[in-house]
Amino acid sequence: MMLAAMLAGCCVAAARDRKTGLNLSYNELSATFSLPMAATEELRLSLNLDMTGVVSGKCLYPGLSADVAYLYVFGEKVFKSGERMEFFAGPGANAGYIRNLNMRYGVMASLTGNVGFEYVFTVPVSLSLTLEPSLGLHFGSDADGNISMDFYKAGLLYSLCPHVGIKYLF
Repeated sequence: MMLAAMLAGCCVAAARDRKTGLNLSYNELSATFSLPMAATEELRLSLNLDMTGVVSGKCLYPGLSADVAYLYVFGEKVFKSGERMEFFAGPGANAGYIRNLNMRYGVMASLTGNVGFEYVFTVPVSLSLTLEPSLGLHFGSDADGNISMDFYKAGLLYSLCPHVGIKYLF
């Protein structure tokens, strides 16, 4: 019985599409990969260029971070044309070497939340809109080499900026 349940779960997960694409926000550019885990769940991995200070011209180089999120599809609307809209939310974690609002580089670790929707076309393409607040800590050093710990304020401030994504489904 247990083996039958596991095989059924694998078949359901295989029925959903894997996705790869790009997300763009005011302060971030991300390459993402999503792997279906169950009928209404997926694991999303992202590699992010953090543009805090770069867009405004205060800094020259972006920071780099990676995140993982476990997303649950809690609503779905299927249209007569075969297109569908999915509503999702879920927790995640993020870590990287980026700037905080004081423009100092440092190591950051945070817990994230994800909430949004995705419009899946009949061709293997989808568009998404997501809010991704981040609550974490930023460890940086000043000019004298003293290490300081601060809240990751950029993660909370820029959570108000939506992430627009385009993904290819395969």
